[in-house]
Amino acid sequence: MFKTLCKKVCVIFIIMSILGLMGCRNLDKNTVERIEKALTEKYGGTFKVLALGNRYGTLTNDYVQADVKAVDSDVVFSAKMSPKGEILVDNYISKTVLSQLEKMLNSNLESEGITAKSMMSGFSKSNTSEVELGTPLNEFISKYKPYLFSGYLVIKESQNNTGVALTNAFQKTFNEVQNIDIRANVWIIPEEKYDEIIAEMSQLPDIDNSWFDDKETLSSFKFSVETDSVSPDENELNKLLQGGVKLD
Repeated sequence: MFKTLCKKVCVIFIIMSILGLMGCRNLDKNTVERIEKALTEKYGGTFKVLALGNRYGTLTNDYVQADVKAVDSDVVFSAKMSPKGEILVDNYISKTVLSQLEKMLNSNLESEGITAKSMMSGFSKSNTSEVELGTPLNEFISKYKPYLFSGYLVIKESQNNTGVALTNAFQKTFNEVQNIDIRANVWIIPEEKYDEIIAEMSQLPDIDNSWFDDKETLSSFKFSVETDSVSPDENELNKLLQGGVKLD
């Protein structure tokens, strides 16, 4: 009798768990569709939710957070939506501006024989909340006067990676962004792991140094081009680019 009752209870529990999981999946699907629809209504274009974070009714927040990709441009950004389906905040516009800088820097590096991908941020004392979608990078710089661009640069291992090449690429970018300081945490990735890491990085709106903790990296260092200095110098960069040194 007791064993039979236990079996029935277990079966009921399993069924309830399955139904609960189905409900969660449906909720996620509905949430994804609402976020994508709300962003399309706000900006036009097509959006794809890559990941969901905080859910409604958390202890401190009443929103759902998502990592989102703009399908037409591949720009990845963060967005928060209220239970009513309203986009509370997102950084899509700023990411579209910064993507222009990233493409510029990546292209300049490629011209020097370096295969790399960057993820950059901008810092300005001006209020940038009124930046319009589609604003060109040079117009943004002229109007909002950023004083620093900084971020992460992931470089594919190669004998072509020299201090002269890296410095030339950054110096050209520095000139093109109207002599604004550029700083980067540089990570050197083994040739056979580069594509895998870049594919993962391309699905994220931001990263930090800890993101590399479980990655196979050869070396990492800080590099900057400023008005009066380039650091480290080309000779030191030659050593750093070939591996063996990690950020503190």
